[in-house]
Amino acid sequence: MSGDASKTLAKSAGIVALGSVLSKILGFLRESALASEFGASYATDAYLMAMIIPTLMLFGVGPAVTTTLIPVFTDLEKRKGRDAAFKSVSCIINACIVVAAAVTVAGLVFAEPLVSFVAPGFSGETYELTVDLTRLLFPIAIFTVITHCITGVLHALGRFAVPAMTGLVQNVIIITSILVFGPKYGITAVAVGTALGAASMFLVQLPALFSSGFRYHFALDWHDQGLRQVGKLIGPIVLGSVAGQAGTVIIRILASRLPTGSITYLNYSQRLVGLPVGVFGTALVTVLYPTFARMHSEGTREDFAKTFRRSVGVVFFTLVPMAVGLAVLATPVVRLAFERRAFTPEATAATAAALVYACVGIPAMSLSDLSSKAFYAMQDTITPVLVNMGAVGVNVALSLALVEPMGHTGLALAGACQPIASFLMLQAVLRYREKKWTRKARTDGVADNYSLAASIAKSVVSVVVMWFAVSYFDAWITEVFPGMETGRQIVRLAASVGVGAVVYFAMASMLKSQELSFAFSTAKKRVKERKTAV
Repeated sequence: MSGDASKTLAKSAGIVALGSVLSKILGFLRESALASEFGASYATDAYLMAMIIPTLMLFGVGPAVTTTLIPVFTDLEKRKGRDAAFKSVSCIINACIVVAAAVTVAGLVFAEPLVSFVAPGFSGETYELTVDLTRLLFPIAIFTVITHCITGVLHALGRFAVPAMTGLVQNVIIITSILVFGPKYGITAVAVGTALGAASMFLVQLPALFSSGFRYHFALDWHDQGLRQVGKLIGPIVLGSVAGQAGTVIIRILASRLPTGSITYLNYSQRLVGLPVGVFGTALVTVLYPTFARMHSEGTREDFAKTFRRSVGVVFFTLVPMAVGLAVLATPVVRLAFERRAFTPEATAATAAALVYACVGIPAMSLSDLSSKAFYAMQDTITPVLVNMGAVGVNVALSLALVEPMGHTGLALAGACQPIASFLMLQAVLRYREKKWTRKARTDGVADNYSLAASIAKSVVSVVVMWFAVSYFDAWITEVFPGMETGRQIVRLAASVGVGAVVYFAMASMLKSQELSFAFSTAKKRVKERKTAV
């Protein structure tokens, strides 16, 4: 990547990361407000169950549209121009509205049998409330699909700020519905607020879309090239989403047979694992995907392969220390995050045990996503879906084997192995294709001085040293600065994290890590630019 391209990617990744951080903070506040106002009651059970039914009915169509629309729009823009690409976007949006409207109508008509199928244990007042809330929440299907269409176009155009911030508006609306209208109108107000929050994600992005030159066409041409290409690519992704949901259902069934609280332990550990992946991993992958699509569309396959290898190195360098640090500090992290009132020290220990095993998969979660996006950029949606279905099979097989001897921690480990298996298989296929792409480059004497294996080795050595340093320091500071007060917990945890960061970056610097050099050079350029601007 050129210096300007690297600078742009770093800036975009920072915007996405900021939006993710703020959205996750508001997400935690939303959950806290819901628990504070309604507790753990039949009303919250009905609301949470009604929330997932529209998602199940759509089978992941929304995210699949975003994924497929980026390379299709990029290709159309390059070959036919932006106006033609925008015209295809109108057709795609209209087709999605038709599909989502059909799903919504079906949901409204068949709400009762749907609730009976998804929640067979609900009866009486809980069942009736779930049916009513399901009907209120089904319009989310339409808003969600349109939102993902617009997000795909904006990402393809390199505009990441607005899509990254849509979750902020959504969460503010839902929190308002809980705190302001919830006391008077009950959980129904929260359902209405949730539907309005979904609508806001669509409305907030419209100004950015129209400012890019988009003009909506009220037409639906089923033979439109862009629509047909999206339809061709989207099928395998939806199939993979169905397979992933099936795997999740099986895991939940196994966990439901374990002692009470096992599902909760797994849920909380996954929430913590999702923080580094959602903030840093997703930001990097979101920004890199349109770059992959553009490079492949322009035919620069050697640059595509080099950029992918360097991206793997950056993701590994960023997430491995977070995974190891979270595993080493699992108990203090869980204690600080959850241990209060009904969440006992025993629950902390059980959640921390699951978290240690779940951390194994943190780097692979983003690396698997990055690898899948590389295939999607090549408009190959079949390979990653087949691989991910195989990885789900690995997860299920390991879960069946480990659940009896290890309990809920075995399920956590099995779940962590799924992205690892997916990444390794996808990486093998990409490496095979890369050899064919770069054969001519090597023949011409053009060499890439970047070694992914050397980069990973340096990161591993650095993180092992960090592991020992943090383990020793955390035990020492706990002994010299004891106490369960929140302030003391924060001080100890912050000190341990700080020591880990210093040791990791010091070791990476000693080993001359290229990822660290890239980060420093980007920071220096940013500082110089600001000084020049002043």
